[in-house]
Amino acid sequence: MAFKAQGLKEVTKELERIRAKVAPDIEAAVNAATTYGEKLAIDTIFNRYGFRERSYVAQHFSLSFDRRTLQGRIAARMRPSSFTRYASSVHTKTSKHGKPLPAGFSINVMRNQPVWFKGAFQFLGKNGNVLIASRRKGDNSWRNVKGHVKYGPSVGGSFGVIREDIEPTIVAYLLERYQKRNR
Repeated sequence: MAFKAQGLKEVTKELERIRAKVAPDIEAAVNAATTYGEKLAIDTIFNRYGFRERSYVAQHFSLSFDRRTLQGRIAARMRPSSFTRYASSVHTKTSKHGKPLPAGFSINVMRNQPVWFKGAFQFLGKNGNVLIASRRKGDNSWRNVKGHVKYGPSVGGSFGVIREDIEPTIVAYLLERYQKRNR
């Protein structure tokens, strides 16, 4: 990012002096705003979608800052999340013999509103991960779970949805940080 005025050495020298004076303030403001933006995105996604753990959302974010171009980047991973990340409680019913039987899960996928999936059950997947599948009453194809496994929104997809909502807050924070350093 060089400033030059063709044929005017004094103007070029003055522009470089101004840039050298302002660049550390801009760098600090952009760096702080990038960190703030990541934290804001994680909090917004966690509050809007029903993820059980904030750390799960945070681990799918990456943050980078380039000092040369003064750019901060926030990125989120596009990987579908198993319903186990949203399960809030297990429902049970009583058998004929008085023993509890599983009767599904309450799952908070959107805006922390619980939805009862009556035919939902947990099992171990091929990679050793715990998955939730769901079946309707009378569906006895228990050997084939393909197509029955449920997934919720990915962290990256959620970030794409909320990005426009958090942008004005991040811009205001950036301006506030820059003005605070410039005083």
